[in-house]
Amino acid sequence: MPKWIIGLLVAATTFAVLASFAALRMASSRQAPVGQNLEASTGPGGTIYAPPPGTNAAQVGPRDVSGNKTFTSRPGLEGYAIPRFALVNQDAQDVDQTLLEGEISVVAFMFTNCQVACPAITANMKRAFAELEDTTVRFVSISVDPEHDTPEQLRKYADRMAIDTSRWTFLTGTPGETARIVAESMKFEISPDDDADNTITLADGSTMRNILHPIKLFLVGPDRQILDFCSPTIPAELDRFIALARKAAE
Repeated sequence: MPKWIIGLLVAATTFAVLASFAALRMASSRQAPVGQNLEASTGPGGTIYAPPPGTNAAQVGPRDVSGNKTFTSRPGLEGYAIPRFALVNQDAQDVDQTLLEGEISVVAFMFTNCQVACPAITANMKRAFAELEDTTVRFVSISVDPEHDTPEQLRKYADRMAIDTSRWTFLTGTPGETARIVAESMKFEISPDDDADNTITLADGSTMRNILHPIKLFLVGPDRQILDFCSPTIPAELDRFIALARKAAE
């Protein structure tokens, strides 16, 4: 083969290698930095931060000398926790933050008249509930609409949804209390929805505005720390979340 052809081949190969390195470097520089918001806010001022894919999950460590498991929150959720609270359950019994202490819990925020996100949240939470039935994981739904969601209303909702309230507790409280819990734990804000298309017609014919609130399931550790979250309508995310809850509760 003539030397000039060999020279062209060598030059072309060198150029291709250099181009590949340059492309890889550019791709790396475009990766989302740790702390970038991975999903749109579910309410004004509400942002959940997480690192790029591959590291965005809580870690469950082995049991320590006292027999307790060690937990590391999903990166970006360090320091997030459910605060102390005073609420009532679906049976009008007083409940405080000790409900979420000592065990692994799955927590969601909802309201019974919701027609936008809550039906899907509750349906997928029921799937997690069923798949974790043989564990000690408890489930808690906190209403963001105490004006309408009285204990009686929560009991009717649980019965209508065929939910076993011995393992799944529904909570409501005074106006502002659930909003405070959301604000202090996840830095979200509970607020009325300005979209007129989301106006809700109630059973008595009156209407109410939809309420913007977190639309995720939260995994809460035995010290009320928020370990992880998922978007429950994404099957792969829910699968990961259920597996993590099971591992944490083992």
